[in-house]
Amino acid sequence: MKYINILSKMWLMAVAVVVVACSEDEGAPVTPSFPEEEQILSVKAGESVDLVFEASMDWKLYSSTLWCRFSNGMTSISGQAGKQTVQVSVNEEMLSYGEMQAEITLKQGDMEKVIAKLTRQGEGLWVTDANGNYFSEENLIPFFYREIGKGVDINFTTNYDWTVEEYPEWLVVNEAPLKGLGFRPGNISVTVKNEFSAFAKKGDIKVKRTGTDDFVNIPVNFYGIDRVSSDKNAWGGWTFNSDGGKYSTSNSMTGESDEFDAPLVMQNVLVNGNDYEVLYFEDFSDKQYRLMDDDSKWINATIESNEGVENKTAKVSVIENSTSKKRKGAILVIPTDTLNMIGRDNLLTADNDFTEAAGKYVLIGLEQKSNLNLTDEFMVDCGESTPVAFSKIENPDLSLIEKYGTDKIYECELPSGVAYDTFIITSSEIYQQYGGYYNWQCAPVWPNVQVDYGMMGSAFSLTGITEKSGTEVDPETEQLVEPLSVMIMYYTSTGMEDMVVLLIKREIK
Repeated sequence: MKYINILSKMWLMAVAVVVVACSEDEGAPVTPSFPEEEQILSVKAGESVDLVFEASMDWKLYSSTLWCRFSNGMTSISGQAGKQTVQVSVNEEMLSYGEMQAEITLKQGDMEKVIAKLTRQGEGLWVTDANGNYFSEENLIPFFYREIGKGVDINFTTNYDWTVEEYPEWLVVNEAPLKGLGFRPGNISVTVKNEFSAFAKKGDIKVKRTGTDDFVNIPVNFYGIDRVSSDKNAWGGWTFNSDGGKYSTSNSMTGESDEFDAPLVMQNVLVNGNDYEVLYFEDFSDKQYRLMDDDSKWINATIESNEGVENKTAKVSVIENSTSKKRKGAILVIPTDTLNMIGRDNLLTADNDFTEAAGKYVLIGLEQKSNLNLTDEFMVDCGESTPVAFSKIENPDLSLIEKYGTDKIYECELPSGVAYDTFIITSSEIYQQYGGYYNWQCAPVWPNVQVDYGMMGSAFSLTGITEKSGTEVDPETEQLVEPLSVMIMYYTSTGMEDMVVLLIKREIK
């Protein structure tokens, strides 16, 4: 029995040792194994790649960026021990210029290690407009003449931090230099300088990557002025006198006419480019125009360029008008390519007025007074009475000019105490005037002096001039009656062209 007990005890001790040994093995820590080398992966945005590794225990993967995700669509994924193949996807989120890198970390237990580095291939620098379209020669920023002084806002987005400090000399970028961040809306306000506001031109605004010399251009195109303009109102009532030595224009402030020495100088003349033509038109019948050639033109414009700027200076002159008719005309200054596009035969309407397209290129409209030659030979038929003659008043007083509306004033003096039963005024020039008609008027009338209207077309006749006519006292003013004023007005279809005044006064002793 004792022998059996000893054996039993020995067996129990052996079992205990085995149990203790097994317990010790189960409690020992397990060291996870990791891949010895990092995997280097290169992927384009929108593509996927397989990550292969072996885990010695339950595991979890982490991505360091939002654009690198696993097959579950998340930036982390987990699994059990063993050989693994995990799909890694790269999206376009925050896609920018240059390469970007993501790290993939494997965690087992309390230990973790970067097992892969994934490089997303970047894209080139780009700049898009407010609609997300890339700028190009087909998608550029247009500038029009009507926007001069107003400015144009350019809205854009880049895939890089940017700086704007280089742009064409004809532009002003407000508050430049400007800076902005990638993937955020950017805005710059741009205007065309006044001194460059005529010619069409192209250029580029450089949107540089901050801190580098890399850039993307925003192309800009100024289409130039689409008309001709200057410092003078084209239809400002410009009138040259008959000899062309002086010109005048109606003063809008006073209503009076200001007179200046010719030529008429026009400053700040703007036309699109230096290749242009100057065309001269004559208004032959109330806004009915015809093109004049070199032989028939009586207007001339000399246009000079100004150094360093696009505006020009024009000098307008006319030759002497030796006819008895007032004449009107207009000067067009039009770019050659525009003229070719419109066509020379399409500058005038069917009614011979300027078309809308051609009318924008009228530099100036003007008229020139006639040379009404009623001044050389006024003849007076005095019958049997003492002969008299008219003489021109040289440099008449301003008061006389304002009173009668002309500086062509003549006078004759009737001898004291002489009566005139016959007093007929004629002019040898009156029959040489064509294309118009004359109107004779007399005011005020001396007491009892009558006008014979039967001769009105070719002469002017007064009757009833006694020896006292012209010496009476006006009962209203209690002053000596004024001289008789005979006004000879010449009219055409466009209105009165000219006027001469003949004053008849009495010699006072």
